[in-house]
Amino acid sequence: MYSKSDMSDSIYRRYTTSAGVVTGLLPNTDYFVRVRVIGSEGESLTGYSSAVRVRTPEDPFPTPTGLTASSTHRTVDLTWNPVPNAPQYRLAVATKPDMSDAEWRRYAQVNTAEVRGLNASTKYYFQLRVIDDAGVALSDYTPVQTVTTKAVPPAQPVLSNPLTVGSYNVMCANCVAEDDDNPDALVWADRRDAVVTTIKSRMPDILGVQEASQGWLDDAAYKGGLSQFEDLVQRLNASGASYALSNSSRNNCVNPATPTNCTYADQGASQGTKIFYNPNTVEIIKSGSRALPMSAVPENQRYIAWAVAKQKSTGKLFFFGDTHLSTSKEAGFYELRRLQAEAIVRVISEENPEGLPVLMTGDLNSSKWLEPSNAPYDVLIDAGLVDPLGNDYGQEFPSMSATAEHRINANLNSWNGLERIPRGNPNPAANGTYIDYILTSKMRVAEWETVAALDSAGNYSGVFPSDHNLIVAKVGLP
Repeated sequence: MYSKSDMSDSIYRRYTTSAGVVTGLLPNTDYFVRVRVIGSEGESLTGYSSAVRVRTPEDPFPTPTGLTASSTHRTVDLTWNPVPNAPQYRLAVATKPDMSDAEWRRYAQVNTAEVRGLNASTKYYFQLRVIDDAGVALSDYTPVQTVTTKAVPPAQPVLSNPLTVGSYNVMCANCVAEDDDNPDALVWADRRDAVVTTIKSRMPDILGVQEASQGWLDDAAYKGGLSQFEDLVQRLNASGASYALSNSSRNNCVNPATPTNCTYADQGASQGTKIFYNPNTVEIIKSGSRALPMSAVPENQRYIAWAVAKQKSTGKLFFFGDTHLSTSKEAGFYELRRLQAEAIVRVISEENPEGLPVLMTGDLNSSKWLEPSNAPYDVLIDAGLVDPLGNDYGQEFPSMSATAEHRINANLNSWNGLERIPRGNPNPAANGTYIDYILTSKMRVAEWETVAALDSAGNYSGVFPSDHNLIVAKVGLP
């Protein structure tokens, strides 16, 4: 096949039947086709047939029109007039006007695009065309659209009375299997000091903790007498920190110390989902817990632990929540986590009728890559909460709804998997994959940190306190 009548630019295709499809051709162009028989090694067995001229039709779709753009200091938002029945669009993004360094992004069933992860005060170039689902061009590119991103906005004034908030899945005391051959998968007794050190290094004023089991420790010093969350509080205070529990009950029984022969009584217990707070900086006004929906598959009961608290330095009240949603990724649990998040929204509404500022922490066991969506995250965001990282579905870089003014290690994943080489995104401006969250109502978030002890090579060092990283945010209560 060739496009010149002298066959000087011929290209060749092999077929094992009497029909074939040639792709990648230019629209509205004459091509000349001839065939001959060849052997399995490509040797000619006949001469060529006479050439047949074929003209490809014009592009089946018109070139998109109306491409317009606006920018912030890290994103460009584009819109265009939709092309009827267009399967997909390809957007070319470049920093050179000849588009020679273009990167491509696909969009389907939309006529808008938000391009993230851009540099401030930088000129970018964009073109758009229609493509099919296989990426074959169905239209010409639009003319190049040029946009310069805005400058970085001026820094906000320093928060005068920040409240440091944290969320930490400390990994339950009995979560390490006896046959686990990972040398970094340590039992509680061998890593609890590292948990204490990690919390003390940031000293959150209030901290949502998950997997701090209410079961008795298999520890010679405390066997039959101390739970994991009680052990953690005692060790924090013995180290010089100052922490208390919003609710210290182990079980919702008349005798909350043990589930044996339990007669149910609501004691505000929430298993391993606990609220730790610094009584020097925070006062708990009232607190409680609520059981969340469960499936027929046996697993630990899930809760939201909640408290209405006061920041002592300002006298401002706020609502704080902590949760740990169902862990299974089996069929049905996606919907269950959505129902659990909907129950949390109801609890916030019922227990916070005054509309106090909200801080919601926890391990949602759901991320931006989970299919078909990050359901519990979406439920909480749709209810009016804000993700300081702007870490929404299927995106590497923060959205413009992100409120964290300063980010530390936000490109790391919140779950470290007890692996020395960090999981995450290598670009510091990107977001890692999170199943652990701190969500807020509308307020300033001066700083976000995913706390990680890293060596000079960027790998995790020392004892792993947990298979999750502590996350902390410094917020300004409105």
